[in-house]
Amino acid sequence: MEKRHFSAEEVIYRQGETSEHLYLIKSGQITLTSLYPETGEATEEVLGPGRVFGEVELIDGRPRDLSAKAASDCLLMSFERDEILDILFNRPEDSLVLGKSVFDHLKRIYSNDSLEADLARLKEEMNARIREAVIQHESRVVRSHNGMAAIAVPVVVLIVLAVGAYFFVNL
Repeated sequence: MEKRHFSAEEVIYRQGETSEHLYLIKSGQITLTSLYPETGEATEEVLGPGRVFGEVELIDGRPRDLSAKAASDCLLMSFERDEILDILFNRPEDSLVLGKSVFDHLKRIYSNDSLEADLARLKEEMNARIREAVIQHESRVVRSHNGMAAIAVPVVVLIVLAVGAYFFVNL
């Protein structure tokens, strides 16, 4: 266990990084965010003193689902995976805080509000992708028509010249 100080706006960990620590907020606030390629960064939750974060990925070994950043100056208690496993297996009375945090995390993930927010975000991302695809398609069509005009004009000129030459020779 280690005390760690973070200044406001300082990144604690980034989405996709390996999970090496779990954090308990002693003072200050942190912001958990997701990064979406199409729409950018979205705030998922703001946590304050007494809250635990980073626990799920630490326990199951997955990369971080979210990024964590200090919203204000913070004092955090940092625990490594082995320390957490020791608490879970050897001091179950101390693991209640962790259990509540995991339960709250699961509740947030599977709540209707979260589902509605995720669906709204997906709709926004899909609309952005559709707009981009339509713009790219229209751009290709315009280039194609411009290319066709560049080919068609000389062909029409050649046909007019050929018809004119035919009439000139035969008349």
